[in-house]
Amino acid sequence: MNSSVREDCLEAVLTLVQEHQRPVTEREIDEVVEAASSEVTTAVRVLAEEGYLRNEDGGYLLTPPGHDAAEVVLRKHRVLECFLHEMLGMDVGAASKEACILEHAVSDEAIDRLSSYIEDPHGDLPPARRGLRHRRGPRAAACPVGATPNGRRPLLDCSEGETVKVAVIQCIGRNRRLIDLGLIPGREIAVRRKLHNNALVVGVMGADIALSPEVASTIFVERTG
Repeated sequence: MNSSVREDCLEAVLTLVQEHQRPVTEREIDEVVEAASSEVTTAVRVLAEEGYLRNEDGGYLLTPPGHDAAEVVLRKHRVLECFLHEMLGMDVGAASKEACILEHAVSDEAIDRLSSYIEDPHGDLPPARRGLRHRRGPRAAACPVGATPNGRRPLLDCSEGETVKVAVIQCIGRNRRLIDLGLIPGREIAVRRKLHNNALVVGVMGADIALSPEVASTIFVERTG
C-alpha cells in the first residue's frame, strides 16, 4: 500500500470530522484524497484493521493512535504550506498543493527546524544560510509593522458572524501555535464571539479557537470571494 495514500486518508478523516462533526464515509474520504478509489479503499480497510480507524454509524472516526498519526501529517502540511507561502512567496493554492507532496517525504526533524526558522527568520543562521537570507532580502510581508494594506483590516475590527480570509499575520513565527491550529494566510475563518476583554472565538476548519487580544491584534483579514 502506498504510504502517502495512507497518510492522506488519515489527514482527510481528521479534517473532515473536524468540519462535519460526525463520522465520515469512505466516499467522502475518496473525494478529497488524490488517488485512485481502489487505493483509498485499500488504505481505509488496512487503517481500520491496524486500529487507526473505527467504524461508527456507517462512517469512520479516528482512534487515539489514528488521531496522533493524523496530527503529525497535518502539522507537516501546515508548516510546509506556511513556509512556502510566507517565506518563499508562493501562491496559497500552489503552496498547499506542494505541501501535499512534500509532507510525505520530509522528516520530523526537518519540520521542527522549519517551524523554528519561521519563528525567527531574521535570527542568526549558519554560515551556509546567510547568503540565502541576503539574496532573499527582507520579507516585509512576513512581519509587517503597523501598516494595513488596502482592503485589509484587523481581525479585532470584525463583527460577530462575519466570515473572512486571513491575509497577513504579523511576525507569524512568534505565534507558532497559529500554524498548528491552521490559522495561516489564505484560510477562511468565522468570527463566532467577541468577548468583553477583546478576546475572540473564531471557527477554523470546523473547530472553535479562542484568541487572546494580543494574538488577535496580529491578524489582518480581507473579504472572502
